[in-house]
Amino acid sequence: GVAMFILYAGFTAARETVNPLLGKTPEPELVEAIKDIVLDHEHVVGIHDMIVHDYGPGRIMVSLHAEVPGDGDIFELHEAIDHIERELNEKLGCNAVIHMDPIETNNEVVKAVRKRVEERIVAVIQHASIHDFRMVQGPNNTNVIFDVVVPYSVKDSDEDIKKEVQQIVRELDGTYFAVVTVDRAFVQ
Repeated sequence: GVAMFILYAGFTAARETVNPLLGKTPEPELVEAIKDIVLDHEHVVGIHDMIVHDYGPGRIMVSLHAEVPGDGDIFELHEAIDHIERELNEKLGCNAVIHMDPIETNNEVVKAVRKRVEERIVAVIQHASIHDFRMVQGPNNTNVIFDVVVPYSVKDSDEDIKKEVQQIVRELDGTYFAVVTVDRAFVQ
């Protein structure tokens, strides 16, 4: 009985030590708190590609991409991102690295197409989302370029998802050609 207790205690202690080193799913409350802090800033219009590494108390590393207005002042945006990184450290004890992704925020055509594309994709692929959306118009076609994020629970291959999304975009307008990157969600 004593030997079994010692083995169980040793196994439990080893698991609790190794899990943070190998990586564990962050607490949903922490993920939401990070999102709330970042999105509370007027310069940030969206976030994606968030990764949270929890190495134990006081050792949380966060990286994410913050979507910012593409026509904004780069120095002002950089200062805002630096401020957010400091705020995450002060409020949550997270060391953060935030990458800025400039996006189109004032072009009504781009905004309308993005909305239509996202609505159609979400209708077909539950819990999907898109980011880094932009459009490049050519003489005969318009490249609609974006990343589509799908949950890990989606079993379809990235290539099948890409073909499905390209078909969805082509059905919206025959001159649209989707240039799609498939991402799998890092956090819920």
